[in-house]
Amino acid sequence: MSESRVLVWWARVTPGAPDEASELARRAVAHVRGVDPADVVVGRRCPTCGSAAHGAPTTTGAHVSITRGTGVVAVAASLDSPVGIDLEHRRDELWPGFDEVALSPDEHAPTADGRLRAWVRKEAVLKASGLGLTLDPRRVTISAGQVVAAPPEVAACELHDMDPPGHLGAVAAPVGAAVVVREVRP
Repeated sequence: MSESRVLVWWARVTPGAPDEASELARRAVAHVRGVDPADVVVGRRCPTCGSAAHGAPTTTGAHVSITRGTGVVAVAASLDSPVGIDLEHRRDELWPGFDEVALSPDEHAPTADGRLRAWVRKEAVLKASGLGLTLDPRRVTISAGQVVAAPPEVAACELHDMDPPGHLGAVAAPVGAAVVVREVRP
């Protein structure tokens, strides 16, 4: 039996330049599938309305998740199970009301980095579950880098932090999967 593996690629991009996330996702999916990138199509599908104009990334033969930050894009790809990835640009202050929107009543983080870390972990978990922000993130509680409370529709996963320069990020991967993170060229 082969080990489950999640490939995480991130790249530095020029802010305001054309979006390179879909191309990076196509290349990552091709890599995990062992095919030519020209044979991979990455689209979108909204789980709520079914639109292909927005929503979660989709492809054939693999699972993929995409995130964008300030000057950075990142993707996670797996053959075996859904994955989720999220990152946020680090900042000293978050907008007023952030805790009330993002944290469960059992979560407490004294610093902006701690609160952002909780957020990126939650969003990665919700993406891996196929729910995205259709599920209130306050319904998921994370402690010590693990999901400790969540509704049953939230998939079991393991969290792995990944922090491109100036960002905090997280990957939600299948339990027991090897997670390989590397910087690539866009």
